[in-house]
Amino acid sequence: MKNFEVAERLYTKELNWRRERGGDDTSISTVLNNLALTYREEGKYNEAIKTYVESLELDRRCDDGNLVDMSTTLINLGYCYGVSGKLEKSLSLLEEAVTISRSCYSSSHPFLAIAIFHLSSTFDLLDRKNEAWKLAREALDIASISLPSSHFHLAVYMNGLGNCCRSRGNYDEAISWHEKARQLLQQQHQSPRRAEDVATNLYYLSRDHDEKGCYEKAIKLCLEALKIDQESHSPNLLEIAIHTMRLGSYEMKASRLEASITHLQSSLSFLQDTLPTSRHTADCHFYLATSLLAMKEASQSSLHVEKCLEIRKTIFPVGHSKIGEAERLKEQIERLNENASD
Repeated sequence: MKNFEVAERLYTKELNWRRERGGDDTSISTVLNNLALTYREEGKYNEAIKTYVESLELDRRCDDGNLVDMSTTLINLGYCYGVSGKLEKSLSLLEEAVTISRSCYSSSHPFLAIAIFHLSSTFDLLDRKNEAWKLAREALDIASISLPSSHFHLAVYMNGLGNCCRSRGNYDEAISWHEKARQLLQQQHQSPRRAEDVATNLYYLSRDHDEKGCYEKAIKLCLEALKIDQESHSPNLLEIAIHTMRLGSYEMKASRLEASITHLQSSLSFLQDTLPTSRHTADCHFYLATSLLAMKEASQSSLHVEKCLEIRKTIFPVGHSKIGEAERLKEQIERLNENASD
């Protein structure tokens, strides 16, 4: 029901109650996971990470060998680290989660698909595109065997595979998978959660069309996603900021520079407060730098590309395409400044 404040209060009360009465590690870990998930849904990633870490420490010292619970915690913590821009930590935790899941579940178990899917997404962000695609394909294959053909989780895995196709430059194939996911989501019972899934799917489709150079189509799809997010009875402000940032990037490419800068500045204001070292914040700096450069605001552009490069170097390994992209923009700005001086 997205009543996060109530959920947070009740889980905190339960956690204190169990601790006061000497609850066992397993039961306390379960409550910590529920509390961390609530923080995550609220966009409080620092609190979520701290709580998941505490839960994982309890899982590791349990004597009952409950690897299934540990795998779930590893996936959740790995996801939060990934969103926060700590990709190497995310990768390490998710690889451990997949190893545990392969030992605990059959090769066609839906929980195994979840672990593999999250690992695939992290590989994709790290430019390990072939590994990401293979795992995304495996996750979808497992889910197709283990879940009903109308299950909404299939749309999640279709979206993941589509994202990997886009990263590999197969834009038409990416659109095909994202359209299949869209059709499946349209068959679901409408709820706040499914509405979020539809918005995310539209956002992915907008990125596909952006990569193909169809900027007006990308803008239209992104606006649809934003409308769904904004009309939610409990809006996800982080998703709105990310979608707004992407809208600004599409407007930049469509030469709507003033609108682009307005949307990017709005998005950056939120992202800097919420996830200051995330890839989304770095991207926002990059797009702002590009838009400002097009407006002949070289000095302001330089500040944003420097910040983008600083963040990306903390997130991505040496030689990553995102670092190279920012370095090329920085060189372009420096050449422009040199020519202006001459």
